Amino acid sequence: MKCGRPSPVERYATAVIVGVLLAWALFAYVRALFDSGHPPALHGLGLGIAVLNVVMLALLVGGIRVGRTAESRWRPASIVLLAGAIAASVAFYGIEPDFAAALVIAMIALWAVFTRLPLIWGFAASAATIVAAAVVGELFRDDGADLGLLIAFMGVTLGGAASRRGTAAQEATRRAEAANAVLAERSHIAREIHDILAHSLSAQIVHLEGARLLLSRDGDRVQALDRVERARNLARSGLEETRRALAALRGETPEPKEVIAELAEEFYASTGRPCDVRVTGVPHELSPQAGLAVVRTTQEALTNVRKHAPGARAQVTLRYLNDEVQLEVTDSGGTETIVQPDGGGYGLVGMRERAELIDGILMTGPDGTGFRVFLKVPV
Repeated sequence: MKCGRPSPVERYATAVIVGVLLAWALFAYVRALFDSGHPPALHGLGLGIAVLNVVMLALLVGGIRVGRTAESRWRPASIVLLAGAIAASVAFYGIEPDFAAALVIAMIALWAVFTRLPLIWGFAASAATIVAAAVVGELFRDDGADLGLLIAFMGVTLGGAASRRGTAAQEATRRAEAANAVLAERSHIAREIHDILAHSLSAQIVHLEGARLLLSRDGDRVQALDRVERARNLARSGLEETRRALAALRGETPEPKEVIAELAEEFYASTGRPCDVRVTGVPHELSPQAGLAVVRTTQEALTNVRKHAPGARAQVTLRYLNDEVQLEVTDSGGTETIVQPDGGGYGLVGMRERAELIDGILMTGPDGTGFRVFLKVPV
């Protein structure tokens, strides 16, 4: 499940609808402007009106675009630009008091301000805008302030506050879903630790018991030593997997490229076949869920290569891009080519569910004579 988030198709459809509505609103505004008492022109008052409208729209668009950046240091600049758009809109209303559409810019900017300020400051900005519009209306309109416009501003204020609270509720829901995902992940890791220890210890007991019987019955030191070495390798592998699982349980997931290098060494140690690792791009920090998805997908993919493609070489490629990280695990194909491996642990279904949980994409399938696992997670 994707935690209730819209799909790419839904986001695209929403963007198209919003774009059409904005284009229609801009057309209607420009048409009404040219039908007003003082239309834009290349000289005199008309030139001033044209310049003022360009300034209003530039401040509004600039304030919204700057405010959409993830860096909080740009928020004051966004608020200043939006405040400038409100001031220019009110000033234009004073120049053309019969053109009520001039205050539409102020209403849009005021709505955007509510998304960037605490509620108390949003209400303060709204009150200042309403007072300014009322004063300008009383000074420059023959019949005084336009009560309908003031009510519209109050509606924008209430709508902005409701939108802000709705956004806060959605964020709280998202955090709760993330917390539930973390709890589910920890429960899964706990079960995995149990499975690791049970498998590792039981296999060690089998090998050690075999070595004991060989020494006590036949005295075959060569076979006994081979059994002991297998038990040692199992203990080392189980201890390493348990260490990684405990680190993930504590939220101490290391850099994916470091863990991938360790997994490649383990692949070589257990199979005698190389596992090439390539890292491209500038490494940047991932969320714990995204980093764990990359690590566990690599581990499961290499486990599947060991189990289902004997004799195959493996290659792991980790690409750091601007807004996503890509992982690709391929193998050269072994003596048995299995189109869709189904190993223990997470398996392909588990890897795909983990990717979808963080809005990632997992693709698997044959790659020549081998198999390919491709994971893409957003940053």
